[in-house]
Amino acid sequence: MRSPSLEDDVAPVSVQSLDRDRLQGSWTFLAGPREAHLDVTGDHFTIRFRNGEVYLGTFTLGPSDRPKTMDMFIAEGPERHRGLKSLAIYALDGDRLIWSTGRPGTPARPRYFPGPEDREPLCIVFQRVKQNGAIPAPHLINKPR
Repeated sequence: MRSPSLEDDVAPVSVQSLDRDRLQGSWTFLAGPREAHLDVTGDHFTIRFRNGEVYLGTFTLGPSDRPKTMDMFIAEGPERHRGLKSLAIYALDGDRLIWSTGRPGTPARPRYFPGPEDREPLCIVFQRVKQNGAIPAPHLINKPR
């Protein structure tokens, strides 16, 4: 039997909390079929589309899934989507977030990130907005793998 140590009192940091922490903050549109801005605070999101639609809600992550998954509950937004869940996938690459979602209320989750010519499922590439409001210069942005 081993003796107790200080390490016994330190809980391991989960992959979920690491990804949740990396998602925090503001994200601006970089590429995709619908221009949008995303804000993440804790487990709450607000996504504002250029056409004026605004969605607010909460999310849970499945960072161990491949691809990584995100379940988004839409608490506020267009009436046709309010109260529904949207099943998404995501990838974090430095200051970039690639996010693709199925239609709210359907059990279909994207299985892969669609190509740029595909309109469905919705796929948007976001760029992190730095705390001073600056967006990193394109030559400093990590390229997708």
